[in-house]
Amino acid sequence: MLLLVLLRFWTNRQRARHAAARRRLAPLLLGGGEVTPAAAHGISDAVIADLSLELIQLVRGAERQAFIANAARLGVPRRLARQMRSISQRKRTVALRGLVEFDDPVSRRALDRALDDPAADIRLAAAQALAERGEPLDARDLVRRLGLGSEHSPRTMVRLFRSIAQARPDQVKALVLEPDQNLDVRLAAIEAMADTGDYSLVPVLAALALEADDGSEELPRYLHALGKLGHPSGKTAILAGLSSGSMAARAAAARAVGRIALTDSVDRLGQLLNDREWWVRFRAAEALLGLGDAGLARLRAAAAHGYGPAREAASTMLAERGLQP
Repeated sequence: MLLLVLLRFWTNRQRARHAAARRRLAPLLLGGGEVTPAAAHGISDAVIADLSLELIQLVRGAERQAFIANAARLGVPRRLARQMRSISQRKRTVALRGLVEFDDPVSRRALDRALDDPAADIRLAAAQALAERGEPLDARDLVRRLGLGSEHSPRTMVRLFRSIAQARPDQVKALVLEPDQNLDVRLAAIEAMADTGDYSLVPVLAALALEADDGSEELPRYLHALGKLGHPSGKTAILAGLSSGSMAARAAAARAVGRIALTDSVDRLGQLLNDREWWVRFRAAEALLGLGDAGLARLRAAAAHGYGPAREAASTMLAERGLQP
């Protein structure tokens, strides 16, 4: 009982000291001026780090930068870097979220070390932070160190590769061109590269789309990437996709047709207005609008003289765009 009483007394005292330190530090940080280590003398590193990060997360613009600068002067990045060595994954995660706010050698070294953290989520978050800063990352090395593959969210990998591609598109392109690369990694790299406008990838993607098994997971993603790149040299693969047995592939191909404006596909798109899948009918109608007068005429004809699904799809698309049937 005595031990419990002493523990309660010690805990309350620590909380009181922590609260008093926060009350002393808060006016210094909120004052907007430069806070030096001498001004914060006697305040624990934990209080300085916790309160600084709270304030950084609350504001934007010049105020945020002022808080970050004061936190850097008060040694917050060094404390967070030390915390990254904790055996507690929760503490390392908290430290990592703080480190991404700072752009200094201590933070960069800590983030680089985090690429080898035992926790996959921490490794991935560190890689994303470094990529967003434009650090010269080796994409193939990251795939190995992070263990990227089917166990990771495709969106997460795409986001990471997009960040890398902004500074080093050649690194991400190399992943696409590696035939032995993990399929999920290649698909994520393809989607990321589709935003770069690198037309040299179009022949590669077109060949992959033509070689892919009908109904495979990757075929719609190849067609989607061809549509985003928007180069007519992918025409053969896209037109073939319109006749795919896969709903996702037909929809992706129809969307790509509209983006690239393949006017000789009007008849096939008109047929897809009767597709058994609503999403394909919607994409076909949308693509017809993107093909100019010929596509608009086919839509109006379907709305006026078509039947069943085709009439509904055409009429709905025209009404959504405020066009007369």
